[in-house]
Amino acid sequence: MDFGFYPNHEHGCPDVGHCPHLGGAALGTLVLMANQSGDSLDYLHAAIAAERKRNATLVDANLQLEKELAQAKLELKLERQNKFATREQKEVAGDSAGDEADDASGKPKKRGAPVGHPGWFRPTPTEYDWLIEVSAPSRCPHCNARVTAQTTLAAVDHLQEDIIDNAYRVVCYRHEAGCCDDCGSWVQKPGKDELLGSRIGPFLRSRAVWLRNAIGISYRKIPRIIEEMHGITFTPAALIGFETMLAEKAEPLVDDIAKKLASSDGAVHADETYWTTDGARSYFWVHCDHNFIHFQYDTSRAGEVSRNILGDDFLGTLVTDCYGGYSASAAGAKQKCLAHLARTAHDWQKLTEEDSADFAFFKDVKQFVKRGCNFHRLRADGKLNDAEQAIEKAWLREELARLETCDVGHEKAITLQARLLRHPGEWLVFLDDPRVPPTNNQAERALRPLVVLRKITFGSRSDAGATRMAKLMTVGETARRHGHRASDIYFELYTRPPDRVLRRLYARA
Repeated sequence: MDFGFYPNHEHGCPDVGHCPHLGGAALGTLVLMANQSGDSLDYLHAAIAAERKRNATLVDANLQLEKELAQAKLELKLERQNKFATREQKEVAGDSAGDEADDASGKPKKRGAPVGHPGWFRPTPTEYDWLIEVSAPSRCPHCNARVTAQTTLAAVDHLQEDIIDNAYRVVCYRHEAGCCDDCGSWVQKPGKDELLGSRIGPFLRSRAVWLRNAIGISYRKIPRIIEEMHGITFTPAALIGFETMLAEKAEPLVDDIAKKLASSDGAVHADETYWTTDGARSYFWVHCDHNFIHFQYDTSRAGEVSRNILGDDFLGTLVTDCYGGYSASAAGAKQKCLAHLARTAHDWQKLTEEDSADFAFFKDVKQFVKRGCNFHRLRADGKLNDAEQAIEKAWLREELARLETCDVGHEKAITLQARLLRHPGEWLVFLDDPRVPPTNNQAERALRPLVVLRKITFGSRSDAGATRMAKLMTVGETARRHGHRASDIYFELYTRPPDRVLRRLYARA
């Protein structure tokens, strides 16, 4: 508000220039100061209005950022749950209106064939390439009683299609009739490379199973491959039947391999990867050394899975990453993977300034890992004498102690240093035991085929299918480590007793 001043007004006051009420100040000075004060007040009001508008804009932006942060946290939580949660934690309560009816076990029924869908039956061969005469067994396979051959009765022919010498062949097994004297059962014994009651022979079965579990081809494509190459037709469901029979026969071998690993006093590597079973999260565990490898399927990622495989009396060295679940495993010693340290230091070093102490810390961690791996490799090659080994061991121990106590300020550097301190005595076990490597690369390489298969097939449809695959991969990969072809061992399982297959499996090729 501005005030006007008219000193020559008709009602002029003689004391305008020195008003006694103003302490002798001129009235014009008072009016001038009042007007200046009004201008300042208007400016302050305008500044306050501008700040209020700016603050309102910042509040809106802050609210938007808070919403985005909450969304990012939710997405991160869901991602972690999808990766690490058990199936029970992910199940959604209640069924949708379109869900299929449940069976007696409470699980949804499998989808059947459409109404009126015609069945598919394998055409019976009219000719065969070889005839093999098979005599009646001397003992009953059911009650071990004596079997009497019925020579007066007609023999029973069994036609079996197979791939022999990379060519389609039909073999006719002509079984002599035999009856058990005790239980009265009509019994037969298998001929050479024969599967009783099966229209498809063990050569084709073993190759189809190998294509699925070693090469990683889907169930639907394998029959197309076999049909294109050899002219034999079968369905994907039949391939699942091949695997089911083979997995049952492989159980003694799988158990023996697990016992071999549990009784080892050397290094046993362990790792796990997620799997998808009917859209739900599950896991594959691997335990291996240079000779044996064991796969285990489970819906849980708890460390008790590894402990149950190796047992409570495992005296070897367990080589793993820094996953806390392995703390539940009993072991004579534990070696943490140095390669994980180097990879983490390499990634987090990019977040620090180049001349900072944290940047130097990450650089020293990478150098520590490099020298540790070089020491293990040169010692295995016999290129280090005792004096050189002692010098290198002393440096590695002193460097680890320094890295655990040096001053760091960056959040990631503090986290990595805390990881070093969280596993005391588990970083340099390989220094005193030449059998123990400083990294867990062996287990990670063993899991790589599973990761590739997961990306191709998107997992399994049932727990039974995943468990079946774990057994078959255990036998197949162990066979490879002993110099055998996995398909040959699968064929032996189909046609030989488990004890003979075990001897063949563990014998070096």
